[in-house]
Amino acid sequence: MMLNFFDTSKANFNLDHAVILNRVRLVAIVSHVLLIALAHWYLAIKLPLLWLVGLLWIEVIFQLYSWLQAKKNHQASSKQLFAQLVFDSCILAALVYFTGGSSNPFIYLLLLYIALGTLMLAPQELIFIGILQLILYSILNNYQQPLELTDASPLNSFHMHMAGMWVNFVLTVVLIAIFGLLARYAMLKQEKKIQQLHEKQLKDEQLLSLGIMSASAAHELGTPLATMAVVIDDLKYQVVESGESHLTEDLVLLSEQIQVCRGIIQSLSEKSRITQLKLSGKQVDDSPRNSLTTEHSTLFKLQINQLLENWLVYRPQIQLIQHWEAAFDKFYFSLPISVEQGIVNLLDNAADASVANGGDKIEIAFVLAESQLLIKILDFGQGITEETRRSIGVSLAETDKENGLGWGLFLSNASIERVGGQVKLSDIASGGTETQIALPLKATVVS
Repeated sequence: MMLNFFDTSKANFNLDHAVILNRVRLVAIVSHVLLIALAHWYLAIKLPLLWLVGLLWIEVIFQLYSWLQAKKNHQASSKQLFAQLVFDSCILAALVYFTGGSSNPFIYLLLLYIALGTLMLAPQELIFIGILQLILYSILNNYQQPLELTDASPLNSFHMHMAGMWVNFVLTVVLIAIFGLLARYAMLKQEKKIQQLHEKQLKDEQLLSLGIMSASAAHELGTPLATMAVVIDDLKYQVVESGESHLTEDLVLLSEQIQVCRGIIQSLSEKSRITQLKLSGKQVDDSPRNSLTTEHSTLFKLQINQLLENWLVYRPQIQLIQHWEAAFDKFYFSLPISVEQGIVNLLDNAADASVANGGDKIEIAFVLAESQLLIKILDFGQGITEETRRSIGVSLAETDKENGLGWGLFLSNASIERVGGQVKLSDIASGGTETQIALPLKATVVS
């Protein structure tokens, strides 16, 4: 897993480097055009314009190709970066060859590609780039086309090499400054991505630990529930024998509740089995409500009504007020099981808050925004603390509820974030808390 993580990170980092090379090459192309124009028309230097223009067109075409490749593939390999640096070095050497060779002060710009290579290339590739620069400099030191000045050239009045050195220094300062800023931006961007992945890994570790504890608890509850069922059956028999019929209804109720608990555990076991089959790559014929796509979507209102009805069975003391927009009558949208459970957890929190404040009512509203589905849950409790608001999605929140574990809000936020959604808590002026669930809108409205 760690190997895959670093491979992905390296691919993204290479893509950032490819973007930097494209930008540096664009600056180089513009600089080449301006310098050739300056030398030809202002400095009155006789240049082989046909060769220079041909080289510039090759550089432009390669720039377009590199830009399209980076945009299309969204990734870059170290070999591609190496090939680009080799190409840029050769193009620069060719331009210098036709403009004076080693006497051209711009020959020292070959060192720029070594600087770029130190950041972007592997050691063996960097060594090759260094050797390439030495070979190119040696060739240009022996083979070049000398510059020819016309009588009207202002360079006849002062040393051409010194003037070129000054221009070269200015250009080098500009290029190094631009390169440094781009490289720093890419490194900061990569560090931010690594930090986000690290935070996600910590959150996943918390979820894994909770999942292990939940699975262990569900497994261990099976035995005491079975024992309780046997004991209640014996008590039913004893009650009938003793004639104490007034206890029969209580025992029947206890027996039903035990069956409900066993059904919940069996449901968890079945969901776990389906998840394992999916992770192993096997085909699973399960409910279509396992994605936010529209391929097997269902009428959203029917799905939510079923969810709310099942929830009210366990919270019969709560009065739930629903608010629906008319568009939901023909709105198709599928919620994953994990998101359904997240909504149930948030409903439980709202109900507990209202009951703790002496109420028995909560409200739920469904709103269609431009690109989001909003689910708003309003309770009539005492509001939330700033600490609870800050802890959403970061850590387990402490709870004052009796028998509360503080898992509900954390798990709900994690489930909703995994499908691109967000949970937001805010106080309302009339008292209580509004819990807003925002889900990305990938649904179909049938007219």
